[in-house]
Amino acid sequence: MQINARSLFSRSTESINTSRLGARRLFVGALLVTTLAVGGCGVANQAIRSDFTDFNGIIQFNQSQQMLLNLVRLHYREPPMFLQAGSLTASYSSTAGGGASFGFEEGSASTYGLDLDYEFASKPTISYTPIEGKAYVTQFMTEVSFETFCLLVRAGWPVTKLCELLVERVTIDPAAPMRNHSSSPSYASFTAMVAKLQAAQDTGQLSVVNSNGALAVMAGTDLIHVDSFQLRSLADAMFVASKNIETPIAHQGRAKNGQSNGQINIQVSRDAPRDAVVWVQYSGHYFSIDNTDIPSKDTLALLMQLFRIQAAPSTGAPLLTIPAR
Repeated sequence: MQINARSLFSRSTESINTSRLGARRLFVGALLVTTLAVGGCGVANQAIRSDFTDFNGIIQFNQSQQMLLNLVRLHYREPPMFLQAGSLTASYSSTAGGGASFGFEEGSASTYGLDLDYEFASKPTISYTPIEGKAYVTQFMTEVSFETFCLLVRAGWPVTKLCELLVERVTIDPAAPMRNHSSSPSYASFTAMVAKLQAAQDTGQLSVVNSNGALAVMAGTDLIHVDSFQLRSLADAMFVASKNIETPIAHQGRAKNGQSNGQINIQVSRDAPRDAVVWVQYSGHYFSIDNTDIPSKDTLALLMQLFRIQAAPSTGAPLLTIPAR
């Protein structure tokens, strides 16, 4: 019997090469799976974190823009309309694919190929509820409570801004009520009282106390009981703020200009504003609040805070569901 040593060596070499080829393919496959898993998870986590801040920013800007839009409507004596942001849902989908190739020729270097494909998509949806009926009455037509007024004072809001927007009148002496209207004979007395409250707040002498079972404002040694204040509703406060909107020359006959109180300055222009904290396009013009106008930004923030404080529980009204993007 003859044994062909060269044939055995060739078969052994072929077996070794085949084994190496299988190991390399296994390694490439494992590398592909690991890359897709690690990379896909990283992309998904980063996208979810990014979407959270994006969604928050979208809702925040839209709510501020809605408030500005309704201030403009009130300026033109048009009825306001509010939508309450409800549920926010987002669905995520991902697809992954890949391939690997390996080439080997005797006497030449091995070649490898790796092809990866990964797609990640999010589909957010925001549901809006029209504020109507009892919810509208509660949120916009009901007077702001004195408890809410005191809460805002304790939160550090300037008492001048609160009184200018939210207080209709103060009656310390029943024979001489002080009205918050520039045309009223008692307006000078009202502004003097507010200045006294502001001075007390600036020196740390303004506080909310319990007097005989009821809340009262203590300014130094002066005590003003809760029943002395007549507060406005959110709709009234918005109407007061709307007087501070500039009226385009072309719209002079469409709006009744009132006495500006200086608490908010809403500018108007033909072109889009360059640096506005919020803007809205209405009737061919841009209405905006400048990003450097701190008092106006504060007033807008106060109105938005009242909008949320006064909000009534959802009544299950019809929903308007729209994509967030």
